[in-house]
Amino acid sequence: MLYKLIVFAIIGLYTGYIIPKLSLKIIQYKKKTNSIGSEEVQLFDNRIINIFIILFNGAAWCFTAYTAESLFAAVLICVQISLGIIFAYIDIKIRIIPNELILVLLTLGITYQAFNYGLEGILGSIICMVFIMIVFTALATFMGLGKVGAGDVKLAGAIGFALGYPSVVTAMGAMAAVLLSYILIGLALRKIRLTTMLPLAPFLVAGYIFALVTFTFNLNIA
Repeated sequence: MLYKLIVFAIIGLYTGYIIPKLSLKIIQYKKKTNSIGSEEVQLFDNRIINIFIILFNGAAWCFTAYTAESLFAAVLICVQISLGIIFAYIDIKIRIIPNELILVLLTLGITYQAFNYGLEGILGSIICMVFIMIVFTALATFMGLGKVGAGDVKLAGAIGFALGYPSVVTAMGAMAAVLLSYILIGLALRKIRLTTMLPLAPFLVAGYIFALVTFTFNLNIA
């Protein structure tokens, strides 16, 4: 077990190191193919963000290796965690959620559900995906596409598919809690306003990763 944890920690740290580099390459590709402006959002020092990503990804990989029920499940979950960080990074930078990455997430979700639950798991995930997309489409209609974009709807649906029930409920609850906390703290510190346009991918990903990690932890202690 110790050897397994060390290997996953090293791979997780290295993957965390290349996540910003890979994300920037994807950003450059999207700028060329989608006629996106060159302006990027800079919230924090890149070095601080990069160090945080490395440490967080390494810790998440190590924890997943310890709690996952099998090596294959651990790999699938770890890849999903790293992919989620890429979603958040890109959305923060250029306010876009690449369709190509959503397809990758759906592929990982199909693989994970088929491996663990078979056809029943896939059918359940489809229901979750449709339900979540309906909810987020309603939010987009109510709040306006400026605050909830088509990319947010697609990402939420893909997350619903990848997680299935009941993990998707955990993810949406965690997302809402993180988003509400961020808004309240931002308003209190006068860093944001109620009209501020926030990228939703980081909050969706926070809920997604929380659900993945807690799911494997609950299986481990069950």
